[in-house]
Amino acid sequence: MLAFTSILFTALAAFAGAPIWVALIGAAILFSISLREQRKFAARFSNLGVSHVLTMAHWQSAGHALLASGAAFGVGALSRVALMSI
Repeated sequence: MLAFTSILFTALAAFAGAPIWVALIGAAILFSISLREQRKFAARFSNLGVSHVLTMAHWQSAGHALLASGAAFGVGALSRVALMSI
């Protein structure tokens, strides 16, 4: 639920005309949520000797967080432009 709220607030901030760096704040929130979930598996992965898999998952989560937040910002900005042109 927190992830959806972060995406919604990023889109609303873009709709209100916030600068692009707001998308980075949204991405940081999404990434921290993902890291919190992945920490549950850290002990298991290190016992199996495959902690590099979890490291790759961290990088992928960072990329997905940036994409999701950037897309939300883009949708918000495009909505503002579309409504202003009417």
